[in-house]
Amino acid sequence: MRTFLPEDLAGLQRAQEGGSTGRYGEVSISEVERSFTHGEDREVKVRIVDTSGGLGKKLGQTIRAAADEGRDRATNDPTAPIFWKDKEAVGFVRYDASTTLAEASLLVGNRYVVAVSSRGYPGTVEVRRVAKDIDLEGLARLHQTPAERTANRKELPW
Repeated sequence: MRTFLPEDLAGLQRAQEGGSTGRYGEVSISEVERSFTHGEDREVKVRIVDTSGGLGKKLGQTIRAAADEGRDRATNDPTAPIFWKDKEAVGFVRYDASTTLAEASLLVGNRYVVAVSSRGYPGTVEVRRVAKDIDLEGLARLHQTPAERTANRKELPW
């Protein structure tokens, strides 16, 4: 999954990188994260979580529900949901103007959660740009057989 994290982001320096795999009873989780900063003023973090170890269905339902809830928002609304069929991704976006914190949470290929967060940027343009630049389609296909790829594309409700 690490290969799907951005190597660099324009105007920012790579700050931290991490990853872990753990098992908690019947649930296993694997995740990778990379963060970028510009001094103390700006930060972008990208995290990818493999939810195949038992969390996927519930987490996927939650993300889809949040995206569907905002379906009627105008496309220029900073919190308009994301429906990228070509990238097999659906998600929601949040923004807090008082803290300049933004987050995009995407369900990719019905298995991976990609979370992009930013601090110090006005609006959600940066998290959307970073998320769009990730090879989400490649991530969606990472552990799929050809039959699963066809089935997943047919299941996408948007």
